[in-house]
Amino acid sequence: MIALLLAGITTRKPTTPAPSPARPTTLDRARKAQKLLVLEIAGSREVANSLAQLGIRVGESLRVKRAAPLGGAVLVETGERSVALGRALARKVKVQFLP
Repeated sequence: MIALLLAGITTRKPTTPAPSPARPTTLDRARKAQKLLVLEIAGSREVANSLAQLGIRVGESLRVKRAAPLGGAVLVETGERSVALGRALARKVKVQFLP
């Protein structure tokens, strides 16, 4: 074991990496307290209109307040409004991480 450590080899299993801040992802993959920029909304015009009524539009910034485990809802803050989205709908929102 000591020889492995000295050689720079570890026996730990790698963890699943978080989405890269530089690469776009979807809202359902975001984590709590992340700031995001909406890049695109996939789906029909009705989906885009429904999200727009909730304050989620292309070019808007969002902040994740809570992401429920096991495929639950994502709670985001847009402006002064908090909105809960199901994972299926959140999967249609393409975002990029903001610093």
